[in-house]
Amino acid sequence: MELTADLAQRAMFWHIERPYKFLIYPLALVAFCICAYGFYRKYRFWMAGRPDPSRLRDWGKRLKLLLWEIPFQSRVLKDRSSGVMHVLIFWPFLALLVTTLVILVDLDFGIPIYRGSFYLLVSLAADVSGLVLFAGLVLAAVRRYVLKPERIENRWDDGFVLGLLVVSVATGFLLEGIRIRYTHDPWAWYSPVGYLVSLAVGGMEERTVAATARVVWWSHFAVLFVFIAAFPYTKLFHMVLVPLNVFFSSVEPKGSLPRVDIEALLNQPDAETDFNVGVSTVGDLTWKQRLDLDACIGCGRCLDNCPAHLAHHPLSPKKLMADLKEFSWSQYARSNGNGNNGNGSAGAASGDPSQTTPPDPPLIVGGAFDPVTIWECRTCRACMEVCPSRIDHIPQIMELRRAEVMMRGQVPQDAAIALKTMERTGNPFGPQEARVQWIQEAQIPVLGPGDECDVLFWIGCCTTYDLCKQKVALNVISILKEVGLKVAVLGDDEQCCGDPARSLGDENVFQTIVKNQIQLIQSRKFKVLVAHCAHCYNVFKNDYRQFGATFPVLHHTELIAQLLREGTLKLNVPIHHKVTYHDPCYLGRFNDNYENPREILRAIRGLELVEMKNNREHARCCGGGGGHYWMDIPNGERLNVHRAREALDTGADIVAVGCIYCLHMLDDAFKILNVDDKMAVYDISELVVVAKGISVDKALACDIQPLAA
Repeated sequence: MELTADLAQRAMFWHIERPYKFLIYPLALVAFCICAYGFYRKYRFWMAGRPDPSRLRDWGKRLKLLLWEIPFQSRVLKDRSSGVMHVLIFWPFLALLVTTLVILVDLDFGIPIYRGSFYLLVSLAADVSGLVLFAGLVLAAVRRYVLKPERIENRWDDGFVLGLLVVSVATGFLLEGIRIRYTHDPWAWYSPVGYLVSLAVGGMEERTVAATARVVWWSHFAVLFVFIAAFPYTKLFHMVLVPLNVFFSSVEPKGSLPRVDIEALLNQPDAETDFNVGVSTVGDLTWKQRLDLDACIGCGRCLDNCPAHLAHHPLSPKKLMADLKEFSWSQYARSNGNGNNGNGSAGAASGDPSQTTPPDPPLIVGGAFDPVTIWECRTCRACMEVCPSRIDHIPQIMELRRAEVMMRGQVPQDAAIALKTMERTGNPFGPQEARVQWIQEAQIPVLGPGDECDVLFWIGCCTTYDLCKQKVALNVISILKEVGLKVAVLGDDEQCCGDPARSLGDENVFQTIVKNQIQLIQSRKFKVLVAHCAHCYNVFKNDYRQFGATFPVLHHTELIAQLLREGTLKLNVPIHHKVTYHDPCYLGRFNDNYENPREILRAIRGLELVEMKNNREHARCCGGGGGHYWMDIPNGERLNVHRAREALDTGADIVAVGCIYCLHMLDDAFKILNVDDKMAVYDISELVVVAKGISVDKALACDIQPLAA
């Protein structure tokens, strides 16, 4: 009979007698029951957390995010070496899973689809997928056990999972090779790997063939059953956890932090006893925060990008999540064993009937890790930008800070001084009179309530109270005036934007300031609010929206780049310097503004732009974020010095920045390194002013020398 593609198929239970093959079903049932219990256990842990309604809306956005990041592995591939290795495992595994489902449909549901040309196609795809999967597993094993990168820690289930998958692939190919060899499969070339294996398994007697086939067949299925049973208890579970965590990740602007309504909490009837802000104990964690803990796969990408860790500070985003997970599960197990469903302590579980008031549950900060850990974070978002599981490291840390500051009064001394000053004067630096006096001396137009202008310029506290930084504000105002825009400021009504209070965890001070400033800002008429400080810009653009602000916000680099594109602003004076650009965290990673500053620099004639090794989304933090502009924790190397060395390595003589914090921190670093005569740091506005030939009248007593073309 002539062989045609429509006849193609293979024996499904070759050498497996009828009574024995039905053992698959009870064994599979046992494996699925063990697996289901593991799922249920995880689910109970998550649901013991507080509600988080923000994760249960915007389904369209979430689905789009899931379909982009999981099938296409977009986050995973940000790290090319480990990303490619993961893809070599991920896609072949899915292909083999589909193959298994096809066989299941054909064999157990009696739908004859695993036949003919489709059978040949699936067989070829499965063989190729198995080979690629095996290669990916070998690479993973070499990386984990031979190369041993610092960020990787080997646990028992790492080797267990790799071994399980390797044995599954190996037994599958061996079984296929034996079948092809001893059934003289006419379709062998559609299983190329199996065919090659068949060449090496010849010479067995029929009885030996049957026994060997049975052993390999049952070994292959035993691995499958162990795989199913172990799924929710090992690293295998990340196949579910990562997509789940990606789907429920935040779809709010990257630069915003979750809002807690302080006013509503204070006005609730039982506020005196039930008022709570932030996360102090495991019972305070939301279900999504608990899911975050389980979704961390320990890949260590956060370590490779955390500037505090790289500068040898006692902060490891990976260890923080691991410690919090271990602590949370231990507290959940203890409290759940005493009927508390994971929310709080074991209560009166000691058995003492006289104990009617349960003891306070143990605190996370100081219990799971050292308190200094949460204060080391610069909120630079480097960890979150590379995390393939989209874990909310910064929001988790900020919730811990909020609880420490507002519920327990625990805050570093320098930070406490800044917060007290904000409460007293409306800013973390000094008296409001000094702000008003400088604005009057600089003759900056002030916009009163009901008045109108094109650009409402936000000066910012760091600029107002520092002679060096005042020049940046004057530069921006001069540029905007040069192109005919009417610019004004709030004057006495401008206080702090509130970012320092939010970064340091004092949500009450932050919200009080925000509500007051929104009212004052919206009493003026303007087309756009412009800020030159990346932190002010971010809080206006993202956080103020949570409190009803509707005014448009631009960073000064956005507006200057827009003016250049329109031809309104022309830069004709050449600047013959080699310049490198430092991406501020709150402008870059928080708001994806990478190109506007570079567009401005490229528009300046004679200027040579060179990039640091770590740039754009991989740029290292200057060290001033997360409230560290106001506090100094003496651990490890200073982050600004770390970044300054990167700038020096470029051979540039100027570092351009777009943030007042970065200007200050890098200038300090060059002084510490004693290279301030070789390299200077300037805000981009200074370069634009020189390239435009604008004269800024205000003379400043400042260490930074005026830039010469």
